[in-house]
Amino acid sequence: MPYPRYLLPLIALPLLLLAGWAVSTPEATAPAGSSSPTQTGTQVDAGTSTTTDVPRADERLKELFDYYLSTEGEQTLDAITRQIDAELAKRFPSAISQDRQRLFRQFLAYRRALQPLDADPNLQGSTPAQARRRLDAARALRSQYFSPAEIDALFGWEDRYDDDALARQQIAADASLNEQQKQARLAELDKQLDPAMLTARQQPVQHLLLADHATQARAQGQSEADIQRWRATQVGEAAADRLAALDREEAAWQQRIQQYLGERRALLGRTDLDAPARQQALQTLRDSRFTSQEQLRLAAYEG
Repeated sequence: MPYPRYLLPLIALPLLLLAGWAVSTPEATAPAGSSSPTQTGTQVDAGTSTTTDVPRADERLKELFDYYLSTEGEQTLDAITRQIDAELAKRFPSAISQDRQRLFRQFLAYRRALQPLDADPNLQGSTPAQARRRLDAARALRSQYFSPAEIDALFGWEDRYDDDALARQQIAADASLNEQQKQARLAELDKQLDPAMLTARQQPVQHLLLADHATQARAQGQSEADIQRWRATQVGEAAADRLAALDREEAAWQQRIQQYLGERRALLGRTDLDAPARQQALQTLRDSRFTSQEQLRLAAYEG
């Protein structure tokens, strides 16, 4: 079954760690919307955890940044920045919203600094050791853009999740262990996780089962309303609504992909271009349709 785009960060963690994908953080609830067509009806928390009288930044603030930045390509970065600034101004008092806006601009600079790492041959590959090098390289950049407290607030939960995922991959790849020993070590890792992170780690499997059921139900002629009602019985109304929103996002993504593939076929069929010119034209087409992060996933459709 072709996996929906929104599941790929959790299924193919080593490939996408460097691209800035974020795993879902615990208790991500739903307020703000976006003017992007793919996010119509979807919402995300801006992060309002409070340890004193002043809300502190946390991983949900980064989740808000990623939420809006996922529309890059449909919208300009200037438009996205205005949306985030307006959202933060609506949520927080002036001084706090200005600090959050500062963090967003530093986050953009950090994302730009990550891009050259994509082409570094020393950071390519899918083994646990290669994935660790990519993580370490990305983390080393952070201190240039964020304070230690900001790093912990924005990336701490995600880093713990990634470290746990890599530890599990190392166990799975260890040829010196038999299956029983691997399962025992994985169980030990489960015991070390807090309940929220353990639940988050288990979510991809549940999402795959739900996505598989939805695919089969559609093939059998069931309506989206039927699928939504069944999902609600499995995961509750709120989660079912989020899955329906992700379905809409996936449908919009597939539409973009099909349009791109049609234009790509037309380019490849042009006889007035030599090979270098054709490749340049293809890259220009990719750049006009997809962000650098999205382009990492195009190979799966171009083969």
